[in-house]
Amino acid sequence: MLSTLLRFLISFIYIESGVSGMVGQRYGYRGYASERDSELLEVEFFLNYIAVVSRKADEEHCIIRLILSSLATPEEISNLTKRDLRGGKFYSVRLFSKGKSRISPIDEKTFRLLRTISEKLSSRDSIFKYSKEEIDEIVRKNSPPGIEYDAEKLRSDAARIISDNMFFGEQQEFQEFLDSSKGKDLKKMYLLFEDSNPLYSGAWDVDDDFMLAEFLRSYQIFIGDSEMEELEEIADKIGEPVERLKRVLEEY
Repeated sequence: MLSTLLRFLISFIYIESGVSGMVGQRYGYRGYASERDSELLEVEFFLNYIAVVSRKADEEHCIIRLILSSLATPEEISNLTKRDLRGGKFYSVRLFSKGKSRISPIDEKTFRLLRTISEKLSSRDSIFKYSKEEIDEIVRKNSPPGIEYDAEKLRSDAARIISDNMFFGEQQEFQEFLDSSKGKDLKKMYLLFEDSNPLYSGAWDVDDDFMLAEFLRSYQIFIGDSEMEELEEIADKIGEPVERLKRVLEEY
C-alpha cells in the first residue's frame, strides 16, 4: 500500500505547479513524488478531511464512513437495517441495491458507530432515513473548501485509493475484482481492506496525536491555511481543542 505508507513516512509534499512534488526528509527519507503520486496524496487528504470534519454529527459521520469503508451507494445506505450488521472475528454489512445484495467488509469503528445509532431501532427499520439528494448534501457540506464532493465522487475516489494500495493498474480492474469476490471469502476481503483502506488502520482519524499532526500538515499543504492564528478555525472545523493542535504540532 504505497500511498498510505508515504503518508506515514513523510511529513511534507511540496507540489510545484505543473510538475512533480518534492518529498520531505522525515526519518531520513528523501525522494520525489510523481504528478500521479502527488495527485493521489491530494485525493487521499480530501477523503481524510471529509472523514474528520463530519465527526460533529454522528449520523452524517457514519454515512460518510460507510461510503469510505464499504464503498456503499446512497441506495445501499438507505436500505441498511440493523439485521444487516454482522460482527464476530471481523466486521461486515449486507447491502441491498436494485433487488440485489452484496456483503462487504467494514472497519470496526464504523461498525460500532452503526450499532450505537441503530440501538433503539427494530431489526427491520432503516438505520438512515435519507434520500440520495440528502446524502449527497451531507457529503457536499463536509467537502474541503473549493472542492465539491457528492456520494458518488466520494465512493469513486475511495475506490481509487484502495485499488492503488492493492496495486491494481486500473480502477476498473479493482471493480472486477470486487465483483468476482462477492461472498466467496469475506475474511480474505476484510484482511485486504484492512491492509489497503486507510480508514481501517485509523490513518483517516485524528484520535492518535501523530495522525492529527499529519492531518494538520496536509491541511497546510493542500488547503493553505498555514498561519498560526488559523488554528482556531481549523480546531473548530474538526471539533478538537486548539491547545491539542498546538501541542501536536510542537511535538511532531
